[in-house]
Amino acid sequence: MSTYTKNLIAENGALLGLGFGRVHAHAATPLKHAKNVALFLLAPFIGLAYLLAFPLIGIAMLAWVAAKAVMKNEKARPVALVIAAPVIALAFVTVGPIVALGALASTAVKAVLKA
Repeated sequence: MSTYTKNLIAENGALLGLGFGRVHAHAATPLKHAKNVALFLLAPFIGLAYLLAFPLIGIAMLAWVAAKAVMKNEKARPVALVIAAPVIALAFVTVGPIVALGALASTAVKAVLKA
């Protein structure tokens, strides 16, 4: 018997040394029971969300690979950048105020906690 196994048995008991693991008597708490029931009831909807997301993720991955390939082509790169510019600008205009509000809220929380 190796030293590791002896230490394991001495520290945790013979059952763990034999590969059975610790024996714990866990009482099911009402909160854990409610969580399990909620997950059981939500499982079909979570699966549906995954089912709907997979095609969108696949299309996004194909677009990403295609965009990388186009950016390597010297003749197609300027055209692709002209086409992508309005989309990038719209993304910045959409996300910019949200990020600014987050930064403002963060600064406010830091100021309140400091005072």
